Amino acid sequence: MGLTRVQSGIITSGLNFSATSLNATGISTIGIASATSINATGVVTASSFVGDGSQLTGVSGFATALSSSQSSPLFQVFKTPKALLISAGTSVSVEVGSDEGSVAFTRAGDIVVASGATFRIAFGTTLQTNVLGLF
Repeated sequence: MGLTRVQSGIITSGLNFSATSLNATGISTIGIASATSINATGVVTASSFVGDGSQLTGVSGFATALSSSQSSPLFQVFKTPKALLISAGTSVSVEVGSDEGSVAFTRAGDIVVASGATFRIAFGTTLQTNVLGLF
C-alpha cells in the first residue's frame, strides 16, 4: 500500500516508501516526530534547514568562522588558509568561459604546486589570487 495523499499530520513510525516523485503541492504540514536519518535522492527543498551544516556536501564557503555558535562574536570572525596546495599526483585545470567573464579567483595568496602535480590555467582564462587582499 502506497502513501497517496496526506493533507496534514505527523508521521510517528513505520513509514517506508519509495517514489520517483513526491509532490508536496497543496500540503499544509507534514511532520516527522522522530527520525535518526532521512535519506533522499534528488532535490530537497525546504523553507529552512536546521543544524550546523557540518555534514553538508557540495557547499563551498568562503572562510571558516572561529565559532559555530551564532551568539558568539567569533561567529563573525573568520580564518582562511594563506596557501592553496596542489598535492603530488593531482592534476588541476582552471578554465572559465568568456560568457562567464574569463576570470577565476581564489582567496589564497599563494598557490603551492607539489612535485608531481600539475596546475594549468587555460588559454583565455585569468586567475586572480588573494582577492580578499589579506596576504
